[in-house]
Amino acid sequence: MTLLNSFYCGVADLVLKRPAEVLLVMALLFLAALIVIGNLSMESGASIYLSHDDPSMRWYTIYTDKFALEKDVVLYISAPKPLDHALILDLQILKKELLRIPGVEDVQTVSDAILLANQGSIPATNDGIEEAFSRLSKSEQKEIIPDSLHTLGTVVTKGDTQSLLDPIQAVINEAHLPPGVTIEISGSDAFDQQMMTEMTKQIFVLILGAFTLMFIGLFILFGSVRYRLLPLAFVMVGLVYLFGILGAFRVPINIGAIGGFPILLGLGIDYAVQFQARLNDELRVSSLEDAIRTTICNTGSAVLYAMVATMLGFVVLFITPLPILTGFTLTAIIGILCAYGATLFGFPALAILINYQPKDLPTSGKLDLFEKYNQILSKVAEKVARAPVLILVLVLVLAGIGMVIDDQIPIDTTEDSMVPSDMPAKVVMDKVTNLLGSQTPVELVLTGSDLTSLESLQWMERYGAFIQSVYPDKIIGYTSIATLVKEYNGGKLPDTLSQLDEVLSSIPESEKKKYLSEKIIGLMEFQTVSLKAQEMSDIRQVILDNVGWAQPPPGISARTSGMFELNAITLNDIVKFKPLMTNLAFLMILLFLIIAYRHFVSIAPMVPIICVVGWNAVVMWVFSIDYTFITASLGAITIGVSSEYTILMMERYLEERKTTPDLIEAISNSVQKIGASITVSGLVTAFGFSALLLSSFPIISNFGVMTVIAVIFSLVGAIIIMPAILAILGRIEDYFE
Repeated sequence: MTLLNSFYCGVADLVLKRPAEVLLVMALLFLAALIVIGNLSMESGASIYLSHDDPSMRWYTIYTDKFALEKDVVLYISAPKPLDHALILDLQILKKELLRIPGVEDVQTVSDAILLANQGSIPATNDGIEEAFSRLSKSEQKEIIPDSLHTLGTVVTKGDTQSLLDPIQAVINEAHLPPGVTIEISGSDAFDQQMMTEMTKQIFVLILGAFTLMFIGLFILFGSVRYRLLPLAFVMVGLVYLFGILGAFRVPINIGAIGGFPILLGLGIDYAVQFQARLNDELRVSSLEDAIRTTICNTGSAVLYAMVATMLGFVVLFITPLPILTGFTLTAIIGILCAYGATLFGFPALAILINYQPKDLPTSGKLDLFEKYNQILSKVAEKVARAPVLILVLVLVLAGIGMVIDDQIPIDTTEDSMVPSDMPAKVVMDKVTNLLGSQTPVELVLTGSDLTSLESLQWMERYGAFIQSVYPDKIIGYTSIATLVKEYNGGKLPDTLSQLDEVLSSIPESEKKKYLSEKIIGLMEFQTVSLKAQEMSDIRQVILDNVGWAQPPPGISARTSGMFELNAITLNDIVKFKPLMTNLAFLMILLFLIIAYRHFVSIAPMVPIICVVGWNAVVMWVFSIDYTFITASLGAITIGVSSEYTILMMERYLEERKTTPDLIEAISNSVQKIGASITVSGLVTAFGFSALLLSSFPIISNFGVMTVIAVIFSLVGAIIIMPAILAILGRIEDYFE
């Protein structure tokens, strides 16, 4: 007896002798998990892009510490007449009220521009206001009033900006404004706050949706057993255990982890269905005690192998530096372990206490739907096993096409692929982008011994002009300490060091600190139109590759940062790691199968798995579904999920092969005995996965579409392709014997 068999025999002995104690321990763990669930926290913003020890993240921290401690909340003001005298006065009153909020450092609107242009006073008439506004430069006018119906403002904050959003909104709601004037707030912090709120809602929506859909699936498809809804109870217990572990270890939940909840629920229901279906079958030929022992020893190890293979497909995601993927992986792995453990111990213990009995078979020799379906599958498997080569050629050709076109599928890491399009902060951000261009500029952190030297400023001007000339349709402007000096020197750089010193001394510190930190660290911004992820990556690379083209003074270096950098670098990471994750998942599961089974047929599950991965790519290409943070891992996840059904099919085939010498009959019998239960568990799993479609986050709903399709493909692979490959490998094995 192997060590694994000894373990499951020990579990069977424990459950048979002490079922009440087993359930009591599970109940105590359940209560403990409920207590620590309150420690759960959400994670969003830059932390979901890269880990804190990544070099790009360290530069991002430098950027935020030096130049982004004071953050801007954007005021998007819709007004029939942006230069109306009453509006200008009301905006001044609004500014005074906003400045009363602790943490609000400054407020800038069109009224402040009018004050500056009119020597500190507001003109008494509309004509006077328009005349004062005309004294501003064309670029300033465009920035403040981008069109005839809108004007923009900013609220400068310090500290925890998100905590200030509600007070700011409350002041705006109470403000007295002219008829037809509305003010909406946006900006990165408003975006993150609303994203966090939506993410919290999504957890409840997805979990409730998954349970509802699995309830429907079990009710419709699992009618061949008594207590058909019982698997839901153990999935719920496993979910609470998961939340308890995350809360106890204070593991934050990000959007990737949220996408993992329906996945683990679907897999958990799958395990419970397999246990209950096997127990139901065994009870028809043996006593309850023997049936439970057989179920734990046989199904327990079979499902364990399938679960380990699934986990190996997931665990390769840890090689990426993307927290959004590692969050998904950690949640999914812990979750399926909890679900498996709850079912392994809880289901047989409960079955003993309630004296579980199988559902009565139909009378008069009639077969129920379950048995009819099994017989149909058996006949299909027999036909496939007699002509396997044609089937394999067809499915492998289609999979090969998918492998070829996979690299042509675009990758999208921008916010458009991540958050709901109707999220208020996103809507306002899109409006501002349409007016002024992208609100995610290229942030270039400069370092040098003296960034205020004349040579450094001249280089910044050469470099900025060159980059803008390379992308005239994408980069609409650039700013730095050099452009600030030009602004205070009549539109040109000083000619001498003494003139430069004089200009620098005339610039307010509040203005200089936007682009300079102690002369050795500076910031250069390139304003862009709205860009796709690949365009961001390309522009970032050109900017970095051409730092030396404009001949910088000795010691000056530059590094891109900000959200633009995070978007671009994550795209590069996905391009780099996506094929690596898929190939590594293939290799790990292949090695696992060889080590676990030490049998020639153990390579059989790899053929359907390869087919499913290739078919997924075809579907994505046909329906124009882009890769995102989560779907970039689809290859590895699909390998993990699809391996379960193929392994369960192979396990049953190996059992039948021991007692059935005829190859075709062994294949037919194995499909007949497990095909229906695999189909039911797969479809119920698909029902659970389909809860992802309820998400308002495109990144999650698209992932849901592909995982549901992957499960359906996996069932086809297990029921149709496995008999074909088993027939070929079985004949080879018989030949050499």
